[in-house]
Amino acid sequence: MSTMTADSPNSTVSANVLADGIVVRLSGSLGAESLPELRSTLLRPRPDGCDDVLVDAGHVTEVHERALAVLVAAAGWASETGGRLQFAAMSQPLLETAEYFDVTDLLPRLPGPGGRAEAATSRRKAHR
Repeated sequence: MSTMTADSPNSTVSANVLADGIVVRLSGSLGAESLPELRSTLLRPRPDGCDDVLVDAGHVTEVHERALAVLVAAAGWASETGGRLQFAAMSQPLLETAEYFDVTDLLPRLPGPGGRAEAATSRRKAHR
């Protein structure tokens, strides 16, 4: 297992490479200063056998639209390269920003107790 961590003044982007996948943890403010770390962590070739990328964004406090674009691109890029990226947790600020830009459906979530993915989609539909 290898670990990569990048700290900006207001955010942390870390990745743990496991035998069969990568766990990425995001926290703090994902602003313009975090873009290089986000790109290098999420938009890079995966090691052989690491097809799954699991993202924990449950501690993100705010998201710049460019950082959101990297998260959306990462999900698409993983799929296009034979992998799968899914969010294990998404903070309320991240969900609200994704809903505002109408990209919630482009950020695949793991189903969980109570249907976390379904609950987020239901909240968005209720606001319309």
